[in-house]
Amino acid sequence: MHRYPRRRIPSRLVVASAMILTLLAASTVMAVSLLSGRHGPSPKTAPPVPAATAPAATTPTVEPTDQAAQTGIRKPELDADVARLRAAPKVTSDSPLPRITGDSARQPDLYAAAFTTQLLTQDYRRPREAWVSWVQAESAHTDEPLVIGLVPPELRDRWAAFSVTDTSDGPAPIPTTQEWAKLAAQAGRTSVRIQRVTEPMAWTNAVEAGRITDPGITARIVSAVVTLTTVVDGHTRTTATSVELGLEFEGPPTRGQWGFVGAVTYTAIPMGQP
Repeated sequence: MHRYPRRRIPSRLVVASAMILTLLAASTVMAVSLLSGRHGPSPKTAPPVPAATAPAATTPTVEPTDQAAQTGIRKPELDADVARLRAAPKVTSDSPLPRITGDSARQPDLYAAAFTTQLLTQDYRRPREAWVSWVQAESAHTDEPLVIGLVPPELRDRWAAFSVTDTSDGPAPIPTTQEWAKLAAQAGRTSVRIQRVTEPMAWTNAVEAGRITDPGITARIVSAVVTLTTVVDGHTRTTATSVELGLEFEGPPTRGQWGFVGAVTYTAIPMGQP
């Protein structure tokens, strides 16, 4: 179990929306020029997922936009983030996990709670790909500049899964392949208790000020307690972690029901035995 809070740096690729969410989840908006990560620590005893290593991709040339310039992002850093996203393997949406339906798919608070519950309720004896593919199946598209930021249009269909698995700057909600295997050997599994779902005031203010123009985009901060159960040397062990996720969703009136755009912030604080 990690002894210290584990927090992920907001990604440079979504720095604008990270700024808005960080303003509410943390007491400062200064750390907005932090990029390449997006989450915080892993909600389990396990560390999060590694940015997939794929064949060396050609580093794309991304001209810095006003958004990047205003936050002090340097082009080499931005290019590195884009290259990592480009190198990440494409994910299919073929998952055995159940999709979110009914009322939970039509109301943003319910969707945020249902999404977080399914994302973090992990059975390590099952394939990790089931969770990654499920995220892809729940993914939704947006072109909102302050949300999708500097992600090249041709890579935006990878953003949802990448945002919950990349560990270049900290842990991610879905642990790495290696950590998943380690927990599988311990018959690991997690359960989730949602504590609260809130719409960030900073987000609401940004919408009211006209800074966010996509009528279907919204954000939620979800707080939960994740309990990990493992079997070590024949003994069952349980540990609890307090988790907070900053998530963005796309839904009505742009689309019929809510879908997942990406995870912007992620923090996990070990609590010990539940």
